[in-house]
Amino acid sequence: MIVVLALCWRIYQIRDQLYRLIVILSIMNRDRGSILPLSLVAFVPTISIVFTLNYNDDELVSQIFFFICKTWLLLVPAFWYLRVDKNSLSWSLPNKDGILAGGISGIVMSIIIVVMWLIFGDTLDSDSMIAELETTGLTEFPIYVAGMAYWIFLNSLLEEYVFRWFVTTKAIDFLGSEEKAIILSASLFTLHHAIALHYFGFFWWQTVIACFGLLSAATVWSWLYVRYKSVWVCWFSHAICDVAVFGIGYVIIFG
Repeated sequence: MIVVLALCWRIYQIRDQLYRLIVILSIMNRDRGSILPLSLVAFVPTISIVFTLNYNDDELVSQIFFFICKTWLLLVPAFWYLRVDKNSLSWSLPNKDGILAGGISGIVMSIIIVVMWLIFGDTLDSDSMIAELETTGLTEFPIYVAGMAYWIFLNSLLEEYVFRWFVTTKAIDFLGSEEKAIILSASLFTLHHAIALHYFGFFWWQTVIACFGLLSAATVWSWLYVRYKSVWVCWFSHAICDVAVFGIGYVIIFG
């Protein structure tokens, strides 16, 4: 814990130097597409998962590192968009067609999630999953409820902000193709979830099935963003799916 706090303080002390470094690197990177902003953001969720579930057993340290990663994911895309690319702030509000598309896709995917749970739920190693969750505090009911509210209303929005808006748009710049960018964004989104499933004790075939579902969902969300140019459309669909996921999680932990 002391090491993490010291690292946070040191980062705060050298924030101006980090700002100048990122600006210099961005200038050097302009003739190579958008690989630098993708690299700064796309793998942070994976780093967070690996640290929390593999390299650390201290609940407080896990929560601090989790907060650091989420803060990075929130600030770096905004910094790049406003300061490096010199764009103005935009809320990208959805139209009625976008809201409808988000709602329908979310409901359809939630039904698929529940059906897959009913078919394969008995094959899961629930004890291993609960043991891994104990280090995060989510096996305590009040923390689970707070975590559920956070993941449904905030974390899903942050993931759409990162993967559907920032990663997808930068991937389009880098690859020059919306289709390839959608595939890349969906794959990067699936990566850290796949690692989490591995640490939660999923068998390889369960992980493959879950990753196929995650990749499909992420592809739909990325397509929704490209189609409607609004993070809110993707978030609406994603949040509906998270309701189904946390409902199943409640049954596993407390049922």
